[in-house]
Amino acid sequence: MKYLDLLNAFDEWIEQNSISTCQIAIWYRLAALYNRFGRPEWVSVDNLKLMWMAQINNKNTFIKNRDKLIEFGLIEFEKGKKGKPNQYKVATEVLVNSPKKGNKFEPQIAPKTAPKVAPQIGPITEIRVRVKENTANAVQKKTACGEFKNVFLTKNELEKLESQYPQEFEAIIDYLSSYIEMKGYNAKSHYLAIQKWVVLAYREQKKREENLIRGVNYGNYSQQKPRKIWVMY
Repeated sequence: MKYLDLLNAFDEWIEQNSISTCQIAIWYRLAALYNRFGRPEWVSVDNLKLMWMAQINNKNTFIKNRDKLIEFGLIEFEKGKKGKPNQYKVATEVLVNSPKKGNKFEPQIAPKTAPKVAPQIGPITEIRVRVKENTANAVQKKTACGEFKNVFLTKNELEKLESQYPQEFEAIIDYLSSYIEMKGYNAKSHYLAIQKWVVLAYREQKKREENLIRGVNYGNYSQQKPRKIWVMY
């Protein structure tokens, strides 16, 4: 059996059997000697030399793993005598007759799938999609408003406020802007906050300031300057 064929057969065998690294090292060293000496039937080598070649330092570990190779049928062994080293035979028949690699050892290759092709958009459809996207973006875009530029409203929301409160909408927005700056107030929609409570709070504050200026409740406020009173509904 050619040396390369022997190595390939052993590689296939170890993929289907449980074998330790020490056992693999011993087998490879014996196979190397088998090839170096012209592939004779038996190879002579003492324990110390084979241990050194396989890089195994413990004699008991070496014997245990060598005996396991014998049990597998991968090698045959004859104990040497005084002045005559041990004899080893690489059992090529076991490797030749062993079953080849099964499917569970073959790498699984995923089936090829056709690449996804993006749907073709015609020129008219593409223009319509772009116009729709641009229109939506314009509607959603918000502008920073108010004294401190911290009230965010869309163009459509500003137009609605101006239509509802033509004389007050700027003052209402400034009221909310000052409240946010001072209190750290946060709302998902400033437009809804204005409709829910800011208008009422602004008008209540304006009414109180007017009463103070006119002298209403004079005894309580005669020594005080008009001030903003924050009312939140």
